[in-house]
Amino acid sequence: MADAAAAGEAPVAPAGGKKTGLIIGLTFAGAVLGGVASALFIAPKLIARQAPPAAEAAHGPNADAAGEAAPAEGEGEGGGEGEGERQMVQLENIIVNPAGSNGNRFLMTTVAFSVVDEKAQKTLSDRKVELRDRITTILETMSMADLTAPGARDSLKARIGVMVGTIVGAKVPVQVFLPQFVIQ
Repeated sequence: MADAAAAGEAPVAPAGGKKTGLIIGLTFAGAVLGGVASALFIAPKLIARQAPPAAEAAHGPNADAAGEAAPAEGEGEGGGEGEGERQMVQLENIIVNPAGSNGNRFLMTTVAFSVVDEKAQKTLSDRKVELRDRITTILETMSMADLTAPGARDSLKARIGVMVGTIVGAKVPVQVFLPQFVIQ
């Protein structure tokens, strides 16, 4: 070996090093291909088994052939006193840092309101900036423990509903939905 170094030749690495690198490379490639195959072929089949049929998923269990939702049992035209076609107002991507998180955690949510009164819907639409600010204030006062406690979403919907009642009037029925609620 000293003769090879003296002659200016590079020392030759043992043959076992090349085989180890090849084995590691093939293992990594196999893992990547396995992950891709699972994502493309196996996962969709598993998800399809668990998901409801497409027509029901898109329109609910009471959808008719035209894709329109039919009233559920007990619901007639109008559904109840003062109820007509429901109007939706949605505030997307409200992002806050919960109380006590020191900026290390965040909540991203979408809040939607359903009202039967067109006047209430217009009021909510016209005051989206104020609604977003008030909802942000409510969310920022809640800690991670408050947000992750059992029933937290229901109590949050109630708090937001009370706040919205001060804007549209306490007698106007408002439903609050949280279709997106991500805590990171």
